[in-house]
Amino acid sequence: MFDRLYRNLYYLGLKSGYLLRNFGRWLLRRCSKPLRAVWAIVTAVAVTAGGFVVRAARKLLRECRALAADVRRVQANVLQTLRHDRKAFFPLLRRYARKALSRHGIVLRFAVNVAAPCAAFVVLALTLHALSDRTLALEVRYNDTVVGYVQSESVYLDARTQAAERLATAQAVGSGGTRTENVSFAIRPVRLTQLRDATVLCDAIVEHSNLQVTNACGIYIDGEFLCAVKNETDAATVFDTILDNYTAGDPNAVVGFVEDIDYVQGLYPDGSETIWDAARLSERLNSKKSAAQYYTVESGDTLSGVAQKFGLTTAQLLALNPDASETIHAGQRLLITQEVNYIQVQETRTQTRTVEIPYETIKEETGSLYSGTRRTKTRGQAGEQQITELVTYVDGVRTSSKEVSRVTIREPVNEVIQIGTKKAYSGSYSATSYGGSLLWPAIGAYNISSGYGSRSSGYHRAVDITKSGGGSTGLPVVAAGSGRVTTAGYHSSYGYHVIINHGNGLSTLYAHMQRGSLRVSVGDQVSAGQQVGNIGSTGNVTGPHLHFEVRVNGNRVNPLPYLGR
Repeated sequence: MFDRLYRNLYYLGLKSGYLLRNFGRWLLRRCSKPLRAVWAIVTAVAVTAGGFVVRAARKLLRECRALAADVRRVQANVLQTLRHDRKAFFPLLRRYARKALSRHGIVLRFAVNVAAPCAAFVVLALTLHALSDRTLALEVRYNDTVVGYVQSESVYLDARTQAAERLATAQAVGSGGTRTENVSFAIRPVRLTQLRDATVLCDAIVEHSNLQVTNACGIYIDGEFLCAVKNETDAATVFDTILDNYTAGDPNAVVGFVEDIDYVQGLYPDGSETIWDAARLSERLNSKKSAAQYYTVESGDTLSGVAQKFGLTTAQLLALNPDASETIHAGQRLLITQEVNYIQVQETRTQTRTVEIPYETIKEETGSLYSGTRRTKTRGQAGEQQITELVTYVDGVRTSSKEVSRVTIREPVNEVIQIGTKKAYSGSYSATSYGGSLLWPAIGAYNISSGYGSRSSGYHRAVDITKSGGGSTGLPVVAAGSGRVTTAGYHSSYGYHVIINHGNGLSTLYAHMQRGSLRVSVGDQVSAGQQVGNIGSTGNVTGPHLHFEVRVNGNRVNPLPYLGR
């Protein structure tokens, strides 16, 4: 089948190629004549235009040669007149110019029409180039000295603010002069390269402030001037030493300062109040900006009241005091605000933690359990997830975290609860269910007088059910589950007894019932809760009770798990 399909496709493609080729030939024949006509017209126009241009160029060339010949012919006469009779030079030049204009008008008109616009274009280009490199700027004259040119007054104001910070620490006497400030402005056209920014202008203002200045490295913290040091390397070493104390704990941590630290090289007043050494800088940076604040609890204070008094929430107050509780007592000291370092170190670490994934509870109905009973089919098990976070600490105190990834290590296992839907026998008795797969086999008797397992007379592979306080004789015995009766009669040990086969290898035995109380026969189909007899004391017994067995594939097992007890 596929061979035939491929062959048909091949013939279809071949036929399509023939049709396209024939259509192309037909279209070429139809369009060839119009194309030839258009090409002939274009060729004629090109030849005509070319001939005109060639003739015009030849004519212009002949005129240029004639003009050059006339200039050479009168050149000697003009130069001689210029040397011997300067008064006659200009009239002679005007006469030759009029003759040249009348005889060689073509050349002169070409020069005016072509050369003049070209020259004008060159002049315009040179003018624009010269203007593009210039601008109007504000000339700043400080203490009768031009200190620079700026684009706007805001640049000067910024520079003056920076200079004021640098000069604020300078002492008038100890700095070797008196600070004066006489400022004036003027508008000037300047080159773009002459414009100054605020930093350069600040240096110029400091230099012309009549104070002794020196070249140093200024240290700015959050934009505020702290001091200046002679060497930028010394300042950087002091800051790096502070950071090294934090990276020693976690080499993979990213450490930096909360504040913005800037190093500005420039001119600064040369005095001890402004110029610091590395030791003095280190001492200041390792000092405290503010001390810790504590509150001593008074009689009648509450934790929420103290928090509200200082503008905190109760959670914030407890976070500051992890050893405190909701109950506080008089005389107790509570931390209100922590101490703040002069510069704060921000440390970001990568940390992982494990969280629990809760499981879901799923309820499913089943006909193997009686209505109103429940059984756990699958125990729920919580899952686990590993969360990777970027945790930020400021001076060792955790301030924020950002989740990076979340990986499931173990999936949760949902808990499955089976809800019984099987209806019990709707006779005159209401059988009891304890949540097991079988109903309680006796009505009114709920006491286990002898359990499953070892006892003095031997191993007991059943449970004996009686009524607490006596009076068990005659109480109804009901089927613990639906099934077919396989035995119903008398046995020397069991007395009057019944065995019910429930299917899937499960069967139950009811023994020692009263004579004449059996209500079922072999082969009967019974429902759960249906009465099969009454409690008695027939067979090998010491007193009235119900001997109840559960058998799985013929083996007697403990009945209590099946009864839910």
